[in-house]
Amino acid sequence: MKKLILSITMLFVVILSFAQSTEKPTYYYVNYYQTDRDKVDEYINLIKTYASKIWKEKVKAGNVSSYSLYSVGASTEDAGYNLVSIQSASSINDFSKTSTSELMKRAFPGMDSATLTALASKYTSLRVPVKTEIYKHIAAIHNPDQKYVEINFMKTLPGKEEEYVRQEKEVYKPIHQEFINRGNRTAWYFNQLIAPVADGSKYNYVTSNYFNDWDKSYSITLDEYGKVYNKLFPKSSIPESARTMVKTEIWALEVIAR
Repeated sequence: MKKLILSITMLFVVILSFAQSTEKPTYYYVNYYQTDRDKVDEYINLIKTYASKIWKEKVKAGNVSSYSLYSVGASTEDAGYNLVSIQSASSINDFSKTSTSELMKRAFPGMDSATLTALASKYTSLRVPVKTEIYKHIAAIHNPDQKYVEINFMKTLPGKEEEYVRQEKEVYKPIHQEFINRGNRTAWYFNQLIAPVADGSKYNYVTSNYFNDWDKSYSITLDEYGKVYNKLFPKSSIPESARTMVKTEIWALEVIAR
């Protein structure tokens, strides 16, 4: 009997390990844009009317899982951008599988080439590309398509990266789950910046706190964080921080395609 139980246990471990090793990763391709303040609404309406249909064609083709556009409502520093688009996929190569011109033809099969060209020109004339980043997903408490998201850009302390990742996954994720259970927030994500990365990069990780109700989300105080920590980890003290907070931004979801 003991041998049978041991065999079953070992089989379970093998199956679990295989499932974890074959789980597809998620990558995020993030483009930051600057648009004149008086052109923001025009650009968003253009995305809703035309570009969202192109995005849906890309999702339908299986190249990406989702495509979303956010407006930047507030930032602790002058970011130099006010719009952010995000694509998600299971491979970095998927982001460039299909050309935009081909997707436009699929989305608008009856539109002639001259009109398609004019539409593309209008789309690009309203915004200036600022930068592009690629992130890899690490952990999350999923709840997609929430209206607002607080983005915290983090820089790990020298020699503390492994400890920081452990803290986010084992300490702060349960704390965020508690706030989600209470209705203060709706979701939480933790992602690693993988491109571009250099020794002098200002940040290398981001955490995202999603919410729909401003009052509930921002009613959370540092003292409340401490109380939740003591509730979840009564036999330990709050760990010393392994990162610095570089900046915080608030984004609002404007358009999404899945």
